[in-house]
Amino acid sequence: GPPRRWLWCPAATERPGGPSRGREGGYSSPSSSLASPGSTATSLSASTGPSSGFASSPSQKSLQSILGPSSRFRHAQGTVLHRDSHITNLKGLSLTTPGECDGFCANHQRVALPLLSAGGQIAVLELSKPGRLPDTAIPTIQNGTAVADLSWDPFDARRLAVAGEDAKIRLWRIPEGGLRDTLQEPEAVLRGHTEKIYSIRFHPVAADILVSSSYDMTVRIWELGAGQEVLCLRGHTDQIFSLAWSPDGKKLATVSKDGKLRLYDPRRSPEPEQEGPGPEGSRGARLVWVCGGDYLLVSGFDSRSERRILLYQARDLPAGPLAVLGIDVAPSTLLPFYDEDTSVVFLTGKGDTRVFLYEVTPAPPHFLECNSFTSSDPHKGFLFLRKTECNVREVEFARALRLGQSALEPVAFRVPRVKKEYFQDDIYPPTRMWWEPALGASTWLAGADGQQRHISLRPADMTPAQAAAPGPRAPSPPSALLQD
Repeated sequence: GPPRRWLWCPAATERPGGPSRGREGGYSSPSSSLASPGSTATSLSASTGPSSGFASSPSQKSLQSILGPSSRFRHAQGTVLHRDSHITNLKGLSLTTPGECDGFCANHQRVALPLLSAGGQIAVLELSKPGRLPDTAIPTIQNGTAVADLSWDPFDARRLAVAGEDAKIRLWRIPEGGLRDTLQEPEAVLRGHTEKIYSIRFHPVAADILVSSSYDMTVRIWELGAGQEVLCLRGHTDQIFSLAWSPDGKKLATVSKDGKLRLYDPRRSPEPEQEGPGPEGSRGARLVWVCGGDYLLVSGFDSRSERRILLYQARDLPAGPLAVLGIDVAPSTLLPFYDEDTSVVFLTGKGDTRVFLYEVTPAPPHFLECNSFTSSDPHKGFLFLRKTECNVREVEFARALRLGQSALEPVAFRVPRVKKEYFQDDIYPPTRMWWEPALGASTWLAGADGQQRHISLRPADMTPAQAAAPGPRAPSPPSALLQD
């Protein structure tokens, strides 16, 4: 039958003294089991130790059926990589970017950091050149107005879109090899909004399509080739906290201070096709599409300022959330990053020291708790890079950049496995090449859709673990705990 709707909030309240920390890895084990009405604990606490990538034994499967599902990533370990890979001596970072902004942005080649200096200066640093920055001034982008949000073009590693408090969006082109001189002239300026911009997002599939939201209560879609607005979406009555394209780029979802989620099919209508109840609190919210684009995960607050995450079926927003999970009490909005290959969502806020990990599943209990990562000092931002940056030989399934007080540090999230000489194909399905467009802007605007190619991350000299497993084996369910 249809999935049962239920609501639960076993808030992961920390013990006195804060979360536990791993001695070296900076990770802490789940401290409490998550449960739903009619279900048992979601954490399979009886299981410990690394898994191999081979099938679980009958006894383990029986135990799992009794205690409930457990994530393959329960024992994930987050580790700050060697200091040789850090960029240090960062100075004058802006701490005043709006809540709708991630604080900085990065791609696989470079990072853009808003600075405190007047005129909306932005530092652009090459990730291929780690080390200590000079004490003297470095070349910057002179944006001309305070930065509200910024984003790299996923299909062009040298194009940076910057939303300003002057209601304009500027497109900047970084020279090949990085910024060597101060940039003062943008490649293009997009004009149309009448008030300060909240946030901007590039289209995930079509080239040269950008969406923006503003204090003028509109959401506008831009065609960058022509440098003009092509669609304007209406229906908001208050501050737009967040917006997100569906993975296939067909739909656009928003969450607003008026307590509503809205879903648009922008090429069909400027009005929302669905509205549903969002988080109760009005302090901030974010949303991200999960589980193949069939669900929406929203992070926000309740009326008592507890941070929580909510899961919705995208086809039925009016029905409200399928599940709600209380996380903790803290002032900053949890920023979600979702890895579609593993269905793991990473959650942390600006000023936090902890990153929460959950595997998200369409079936109850929906959120499977994993080890969290804890850093020694608060981060100003925490972003994730594309899958090709992961070291699969170390069973690394996510690579992040942590912006600290004065340094940028890579963080690797790994799954402990015994037989690391094998390619762990249960962790690495073919990954979507979201850095290559599937179609052009005019084609998408005309109503066409495209699909990006998928590639294998397996090195030529590694044997898949499933091929190396002894005897026949059945495919494991998505949330199976894999053990020797």
